[in-house]
Amino acid sequence: MNTRWPFVAVLIATAVLYSYAVGTAPVYIGGDEARFATGASSIALTGRDLAGNRLPLFFHLPDSLAAEQSGTRWYQPLLFYLMAVSFRFLPFGEQSMRLPAVTIGVLDVFLIYVVALRLFGDRRWATLAALLLALSPAHFIFSRQGLDYICPLPFVLGWLWCVIVAVDTGSARLSLASGVILGIGFYSYIASWAMMPLLLLLTWAAQYRSGADIARHIRATTVGFALPALIAMVWLGFHQEMFRDLAGRYGVFDARHLSPGQGRQDVLDYQLLQQRVAVYWDYFNPAYLFFAGGSNLSMATRKAGVFLLPVSIFLACGLCECWRRRSTVASGVLLAGLAMAPLPATLVNERYAIQRELVLLPFAALIAAFGAALLLRHSTRAGRLAGVLLLLAMPVQFGYFYRDYLNDYQTRSAFWFDPANFRGVAEYLIANAPAGRTPLVYLSADLDDVAARWRFYLVKHRREDLLPRTSLFAATALDVRGVAPGSLLVLYANDPVVPSLVASGTCAVASRIADITGVQSAVILRKVDSAPATGPQSAGSP
Repeated sequence: MNTRWPFVAVLIATAVLYSYAVGTAPVYIGGDEARFATGASSIALTGRDLAGNRLPLFFHLPDSLAAEQSGTRWYQPLLFYLMAVSFRFLPFGEQSMRLPAVTIGVLDVFLIYVVALRLFGDRRWATLAALLLALSPAHFIFSRQGLDYICPLPFVLGWLWCVIVAVDTGSARLSLASGVILGIGFYSYIASWAMMPLLLLLTWAAQYRSGADIARHIRATTVGFALPALIAMVWLGFHQEMFRDLAGRYGVFDARHLSPGQGRQDVLDYQLLQQRVAVYWDYFNPAYLFFAGGSNLSMATRKAGVFLLPVSIFLACGLCECWRRRSTVASGVLLAGLAMAPLPATLVNERYAIQRELVLLPFAALIAAFGAALLLRHSTRAGRLAGVLLLLAMPVQFGYFYRDYLNDYQTRSAFWFDPANFRGVAEYLIANAPAGRTPLVYLSADLDDVAARWRFYLVKHRREDLLPRTSLFAATALDVRGVAPGSLLVLYANDPVVPSLVASGTCAVASRIADITGVQSAVILRKVDSAPATGPQSAGSP
């Protein structure tokens, strides 16, 4: 049955499963989700970012309430502009914020089918490759978050198709297209700054192995990559603080005190190299890949791995099959791509961070498709039966994972997404904020990503007028005597300052906010004392 209908069914099922209840699962928004959404909303409404820059190439977002204040957070532009398109047609909120990621996830399933169809020449195995990617827990999880981790995958798959077809047909235009796709993918996610050049090197190697007009194809690919990538290089020349901030934030080296040459020596230090080699091997740990999927509960459920368990057998068989066929360019590219995938995460010395190596997914899914095809076409009945049973086990395990994701996982992961349940905090503040012109809402700077979350909910409820009346404060430096009567102060429920503020009689508990588990996560105090003073020592007052 070599028809399109099985794949169409897979694609429709993917769209339904990935988009179902996407606005409420994950139950809370993450801090970076809030940053992407508010930045994109500003672009959609004004064509400028929060700091007033018109259609910026990269987004520089502060950690304070004041958009013009400097910070160390820099973001790639692609997801901001995709979200901006979403906000032009849909109301601002969790669902419209996450729909671009859902769309990318469905697009990935379509593109891997196109790539696999070229590799296998058979719609059955191409559909199987699409199914393997669609049922990958990691791919599902990141296709439901308003984050840019998923953004490089369409570029990797588009590049892969161009390379395979260019090698087969000798098309210089497709070699050029492969470079252009990598160059544009440079703007998708920060790990692409390392991954896209690595894939460019892999493209050169594939073209060299093909042996047909090597110089022409390498030249075309290089020019295609350079055209979009050089724009970023020129931009960085005028904004060197971005490179310093990123290097410091991800711990590559101390860019504020070391020159690039010194930083390179620091990266190549023997002890650090030992650590990074150990980190690299951990990314191929079967427990991580097929059972746990990482330690961060916002990135994995801990009830399933990066891949479903049956994929472990398919992948092992596929690795053997690709190694046997390693003389072919396509098999070599797949094996090399799989080996390269953990390198960006290794560079920043971070273990089990699947979000840093999502490009692993299409390479592994295609290799696993080779293994599944090998078993399902095996010469022995036992081999074919094993392939069928493993294939049938996949939707069963995914069903268990999916049910847990929509139910118990939302409870387990709530703290990881938002330890304060700031949605509940914001709803109370918006409904009960006192009238006046002075800053009458005080947010503890200890609250996780509080400035970004507060801005998100103000935009969602169209209460941006409260932003200039809000101040951040350090709880340990707070002089509550200067807070105007009626003002609302928000702190963690377990903040040690809370009992003393209540016991002193200067503040009364206005509301206690509980998270989805019923545990008190934040407390909102109302100032009841009117004793004059100079005011709170605020952190980042607008």
